[in-house]
Amino acid sequence: MLRGRGHAIASAFAAYSEHNYYRRVRLPKLLTVPAFRQRACDQIDDDVLRGFWSWYDDLSEASRAQVIAPLMNKVRGFLLRPFVRAAIAGGPSTVDMDEILNTGGICLVRIARDALGMETARLVGSIVVARTWQAATRRARVPQRQRRDRGLYIDECHNFLNLAYPLEDMLAEARGYRLSMALAHQYLGQLPKELEEGISTNARSKIFFNASPEDAKKLARHTMPRLSDHDLSNLGVYHVAARLVLGGEEAPPFTAVTEKLSPAIPGRAKAIRKAARVNTRPPVADTDSASGRAGQSTADPRRAA
Repeated sequence: MLRGRGHAIASAFAAYSEHNYYRRVRLPKLLTVPAFRQRACDQIDDDVLRGFWSWYDDLSEASRAQVIAPLMNKVRGFLLRPFVRAAIAGGPSTVDMDEILNTGGICLVRIARDALGMETARLVGSIVVARTWQAATRRARVPQRQRRDRGLYIDECHNFLNLAYPLEDMLAEARGYRLSMALAHQYLGQLPKELEEGISTNARSKIFFNASPEDAKKLARHTMPRLSDHDLSNLGVYHVAARLVLGGEEAPPFTAVTEKLSPAIPGRAKAIRKAARVNTRPPVADTDSASGRAGQSTADPRRAA
């Protein structure tokens, strides 16, 4: 995870390149070549960013190398993988997250950790989460009654916490943007303490399925004295323990039996895939950027997301 000065450089560069995708792949050059950095900074109107890069230029070579080392290690994971480089810096995105949130749609992002490597997969996933949150916050311009309910589902969420904005703060504010968040993980120990407390505070209505004895000891504070940690770790199949907020007040905890999922509809998955292929149009080829790349595939990897 980027921290300290390295995180500050990443945030400053993200703001600088937000409207210019081509410069994103130029990060190493921006950090190491003074002449290129000067030309880039001449285009910045923000006084805060100008001050940041002035501070950066005043550092000695040794101090500068120490500051950017963590960031450069992460960037190399991007630049060494053609798929990631094309997805992150290959041109204007073919996925409009604002449109998905405001007009309806589903965006599925598959991040293959075995192909990309764990560190690169975490960074790519964190970028997707961050872009989704940016689109959600832009809904502040839309009147409250016109914001449609949307959901963000993050599997193995503990892998995607390299965010400039803390996820626990996102949980507190997401309700106002009509964005629900489902964070899937294996056990509580995978989450930072701040995020665990943020979930405990903001997810006021709680439903527990069978938990491990270790997690049950932590979760039992929400159900005691009626239900103990032993009860939470020994729930039967399809059984849950619930502590709901009704009328602004916490109701006593209770147990319940959930319904089984309905059987899969034969042929439905095939119909969905067929509809997705029809609705997904390939991007228009860029003849300028494609020149001199004979033999390379022009398919946009983001279409496979």
